[in-house]
Formats: sequence, C-alpha cells, structure tokens
Amino acid sequence: MIRINLLPVQEVRRAAGRRQEMAVATLAAGLVILLLLVAHGWQRARMAGASRELRHLNQELAEIQGPYQDVTRLEEQKRELREKLRVIGQLEARKVGPVRILADLSSATPDKLWLTEFQDQGGTLRLTGLGVDEQTVADFLRQLASISVLKNVDLDETSQVDQDGGKLKKFVIRGQLDFGVVPTQQAAAQPGQGTEAKP
Repeated sequence: MIRINLLPVQEVRRAAGRRQEMAVATLAAGLVILLLLVAHGWQRARMAGASRELRHLNQELAEIQGPYQDVTRLEEQKRELREKLRVIGQLEARKVGPVRILADLSSATPDKLWLTEFQDQGGTLRLTGLGVDEQTVADFLRQLASISVLKNVDLDETSQVDQDGGKLKKFVIRGQLDFGVVPTQQAAAQPGQGTEAKP
C-alpha cells in the first residue's frame, strides 16, 4: 500500500519544530521544578542543622549559667570583702591616730605654753592655748610643722589676755590631720571631739 503525504513540506517542518519546542519547554520546566525541590530540601536540611546547633548552644549556655552565677557571686563577695578591709584599715588608723597626735603634741609643746582646747572636725585640727610670749608660740608653731600627720599648719589668731595677774598670749592654730587613709563621708560627718585642759 502506498501512502501519499498530502501536507505540504513546510507544514510538516513546523509541526516537528513545535513538538521539539514543547519537549524542550517540558524538559526546562522539569529541570526548574527539580532545582526548586533540591533547593527546598537543602534549605530544610540547613534549617534542621541550625535548629540542632541552636539546641546544642542553649544546652551549653544552661550548663555555663550555673558556674557563671557562682563566679559573679564570688566577685561580689570579693568586692565586699575588699571594702570591709578598707574600712577596717581606716578604723585602725583612726584608732591609733588620736593617740599618736596627742603624743606628738605633748613632745612639741614648750615648757611655757599650755593647750586649752583640742578639736578634730573631719580631719581639720583646731588648737587653742596660752603662751607666755610670741616667741614661745612661734617655737610651738615650728614644732607642729615637723609633725608628719599635720599638714597646712597655720596660726589663725593671737590675742593678749590677763590670766592670774599676768599677761599671756592666747592663740588659735589650725591644720589638717592626715593619718594616711582617705577620709570617708561618714568620718567627715562625725562631730569633732574637744578636750579641755586647764593650765
């Protein structure tokens, strides 16, 4: 049997070209879908890995949290202990300081000079006394300048007074006490102590 192709040759070529284009388009769409599926699977694998890593990091963080809190507590205790030791050092210096300054004042006081008042207000020293003359007061002032815990010693005022029928020089001397510790606000707020001794 003989077949006769009645379609023109160009039409046959066009139909073959359309079939080929459809096959290429189907193949391209299949490749795109396959790539999308691979990318989606890869992204899910990455997300699962990241989730595992996050759980692992959270577990490590929970394990570290306990020791970290212990270290923080120990650092706080160390800071409190240092503060207590600093305060104890200040208290010890203040305990010895007044005895030391009184001993130094006793050795610096000339024979013809008497101290009538001693005041310490927050590290500021005020001495009031009587001397037989200006030279005795000046000698006492020079002696005070050599005392290591006294700073900025200065004669504040002098006047002449009658005492038991004689004329004496009354003086007021001011200075700063420095026992080698930083004064705290609490110490600065304490009222000054005064001692009186009659000549």
